[in-house]
Amino acid sequence: MLASEIVTAVLSKTLSPDHDEDSALEIINRGLLDIAGGGDRPHGEALVAPLPALLTSAVVTVLASGSTVAMPSDYHRGLIRVTYLGEPLQRYENFYEFMEMYEGETGDPEGYCLKGSTLWVGPVSASARVLTVYYHKLPTTLIETSTPSELPSHLQYKLLYNYACREIYSGIEQGLEGHSPDTAKHAIAYRDALTDLERYIGPADGFAVNVGDEYFPNL
Repeated sequence: MLASEIVTAVLSKTLSPDHDEDSALEIINRGLLDIAGGGDRPHGEALVAPLPALLTSAVVTVLASGSTVAMPSDYHRGLIRVTYLGEPLQRYENFYEFMEMYEGETGDPEGYCLKGSTLWVGPVSASARVLTVYYHKLPTTLIETSTPSELPSHLQYKLLYNYACREIYSGIEQGLEGHSPDTAKHAIAYRDALTDLERYIGPADGFAVNVGDEYFPNL
């Protein structure tokens, strides 16, 4: 489905004098970014897993005597793997555990910890090291003649149409003493579409956990 078709449907539905094709497309692109980020679900509900179509890889270079490197500029979420010379590095979720393991150590890269968009790598190396990172990138900004192909084809309309209608109606119905039926209707439809997307793509990738011998005392 073309982005222009979704724009037309949104404007025909909302009939908002404050929005034209350009502003509707801008809202739709915000929706695409929201969906790629897991959806603005209520607190307590898990985010939708990263979109499989956004999985990519790139190389980054840790400079000599350095321990950090910026992730690629198109990095969005879901760093799932870092390798050096084809071998995966150990992932650390806890920065303090990472520092306890590698602070003051030197040698080839063994482990990493992501803080924001900065990748910490340990131990510190005396020379530059090239790493390969596997992650989910930012979605492609839509223009009217493009297709939101990074979303499953059967959910493109349901997701983006209802997100945009919700956003526009929330402005139209603002200040109506709590009565916002159209905003609520499209908010529910958008949440349902996120659930459909979650069922389609499945859960986020898990990560291997190292288990020591102490977990198997009888072996």
